[in-house]
Amino acid sequence: MITIGITGISGSGKTTVTHMLEALGGYTVEADKLAHMVMRKGQPAYNEIAAAFGTGILDSKGEINRPALGKLVFKDREKLARLEDIIHPKVIALTTSLIVQARETGRYKFAVIDAPLLVEAGMHKNCHSVWLVTANHDIRLARIMARDGISKDAAEKRLASRTGDEAIKPYANTIIENNSENLDDLRKKAAAALSPLLLDEGSRYPHSTNQGATQ
Repeated sequence: MITIGITGISGSGKTTVTHMLEALGGYTVEADKLAHMVMRKGQPAYNEIAAAFGTGILDSKGEINRPALGKLVFKDREKLARLEDIIHPKVIALTTSLIVQARETGRYKFAVIDAPLLVEAGMHKNCHSVWLVTANHDIRLARIMARDGISKDAAEKRLASRTGDEAIKPYANTIIENNSENLDDLRKKAAAALSPLLLDEGSRYPHSTNQGATQ
């Protein structure tokens, strides 16, 4: 079972591509959802996060208030790095476990890891192919504002807190440009990128940097 890692800056459409691959028969893991899960009260990252950032990030029920935490870390790279140092190992371990379980069922031809920090966290090393989904800055900005109901300034800070496409491109085997809102076009691009992976036995080797990424 090959593993495809999908990454991209917020607003690029990587999760949309992930859902399209799920519809094509893939087993999908969304790292953001796992990150939210491990932050919940009683879960592996909760105590470390509360200790690192204080009770001011907790809501009335004692759960971590993610918007409050986001405001704190997206304007401070050191705090963001501290948060990621807590969360990443736990998300990686859980992702690995889920994919092993999926492979053992024999139901899936491929797995997909949807992770905005796929490369930064080192998760790409466990992927047979890495896909970068990209879009123009203004398009990303508009999508984030509409999706999350935040201001342009808040969306700009979120984008500025992340590694840009140029740093990720050297690790990408496939680059999918998603500047259109035409989902049929995006679906065709995803299917076209998937097809050779399912046919090519050579893709079953661990990921290596590919300077000749396809689009």
